[in-house]
Amino acid sequence: MSSNNVITVQNLSKCYQLYAKPYDRLKQSIYPRIQEFFGIQKKQYFNEFWSLRDVSFEIKKGETVGIIGRNGSGKSTLLQVICGTLSQTAGSSKTNGRIAALLELGSGFNQELTGRENIYMNGAIMGLNRQKIEDRFDDIAAFADIGLFLEQPVKTYSNGMFVRLAFACNIMSDPEIMIIDEALSVGDMNFHAKCMTALMQIKESGATILFVSHDMGTVKSLCSRCIYLDNGKIVAVGSSADVAELYIRSMHEAMNAEHRKLSCALKPFAKSINLIEATNRLPIIAEKVFRVDHEFEARVAQHRYGTGQVKARSVILLDMNNEFITFLDFNQQVKIRVHFEAYTEKFVTLNVSVFDEKKNNITGCGFQHVNQPYLLTRPGGRYLAEYIFRMPLQEGCYSLRINISSVIVDNESVEFLDLINDAVIFHVARWENARVWSQVHQFAKLKLEELQ
Repeated sequence: MSSNNVITVQNLSKCYQLYAKPYDRLKQSIYPRIQEFFGIQKKQYFNEFWSLRDVSFEIKKGETVGIIGRNGSGKSTLLQVICGTLSQTAGSSKTNGRIAALLELGSGFNQELTGRENIYMNGAIMGLNRQKIEDRFDDIAAFADIGLFLEQPVKTYSNGMFVRLAFACNIMSDPEIMIIDEALSVGDMNFHAKCMTALMQIKESGATILFVSHDMGTVKSLCSRCIYLDNGKIVAVGSSADVAELYIRSMHEAMNAEHRKLSCALKPFAKSINLIEATNRLPIIAEKVFRVDHEFEARVAQHRYGTGQVKARSVILLDMNNEFITFLDFNQQVKIRVHFEAYTEKFVTLNVSVFDEKKNNITGCGFQHVNQPYLLTRPGGRYLAEYIFRMPLQEGCYSLRINISSVIVDNESVEFLDLINDAVIFHVARWENARVWSQVHQFAKLKLEELQ
């Protein structure tokens, strides 16, 4: 194990034995030995389920790494093996440093003891002596913020109280390795914000963080790298922005597949939707030229997905003089012009989103935000959409995402027809008046007075 690595996982596999009925478990414990004694080929009375299969990676000191994947992909199993609470079937997992882990709810707590007693017990397990625990007790109690329940047995706690106390105990132990499995999904927004601030401080102190979450925004902002698991195998390891986008894409494609199945099942009811008066058909304007940009289509081929029933053929960023731009002044007004083509009849909306370098969604707009009804396309229809808005953004590099989708349930679910990441890459210059520290600047009015 390299001295620079705090976690090393090599060819790790975990297999569970699944029995159809309890009697099969008894047969498995007895019959194979008898069969082996008499030289008979041994029979297996269980089915194998591989939760992890040949997983390998290394995490260096000070890294913050996210582990993502759909439910049942093996994320929690992996963390339990790393923490030593679960044994592997094959391979190895090595750690170098004191671990603080938030795994299963309330793990490590004695249900009969009070919150106060569990703080002392938890601190002792993490290697802190009584004096250190007493020195940090007030900080732990203040962070947990569970009031008089601190003196009550933890079996009376709600899920949120469990996580509050467990998280407070772990961060106050100055861990060298912090492992969190979906713990931040429990609790109110104030506690969530407090936890994120604490995690940032732990990260800045040089500790290593292994973080499991379904919140891609949190993963991209907190983690430098990401591991994407699916069916117990590693799909990708890389920068959090790239791997999170790969995961989001796979989720969108899975959603589209489900929507297509639903559409087939509800085909007899489809006419009730299509009979809506097509009052939102657009007049055809002959004097404007439809733009097809083959260079654009070749560049974004690897960054687009969807059913393809409606497709963007050109996406350009313009200033107010209709000049192409990729470098913007702070708060510059721009036009985002999209030429798109339809190959079927669909009610569609076209959304434009601005993303930062970590692929966090910063701002954007869609048809509903400008009071535009959904567009009923026609086969062979060619359309132009142009959004105009300002970019009061922090200095840096940004990208545009174009999303043409068909609405299934208003404001709830859509079918993705053409989603293009990195349709346009552009830079925003620093504001000359003052440094902008937030991602989006809010122009405010100030009233300043001196009073007696």
